[in-house]
Amino acid sequence: MRHIWQNELRRRNREVAADTIEAIPGLRDRQETPETLLARKLLRSEIACAIDSLPVVYREVVVLREIEGLSYAEIARVLQCPVGTVMSRLARARTLLRQALTRFAPAGKEVKR
Repeated sequence: MRHIWQNELRRRNREVAADTIEAIPGLRDRQETPETLLARKLLRSEIACAIDSLPVVYREVVVLREIEGLSYAEIARVLQCPVGTVMSRLARARTLLRQALTRFAPAGKEVKR
């Protein structure tokens, strides 16, 4: 059942990443020019690639928490591991994603650590 669920998440991952980007505050308020549309499409693709490149244990917790919206306790039940493990895996996954996506940070702005 877990593998079926993982396959379904992989299939939906690209669609959800697009929805996540559109939810960024201020992004929709800007004028939609061909350049901004292209930049948004590139960013979506890079986020999906960054998530896909994570090791499975990290990708699982990111998808369950950030995309599926499960709580730490719910994730721990799904993965059959302690809540502390979920928290540490999520922290490591976020660090890896941050490193992979720093080149997309606006110029002159530091990325929170």
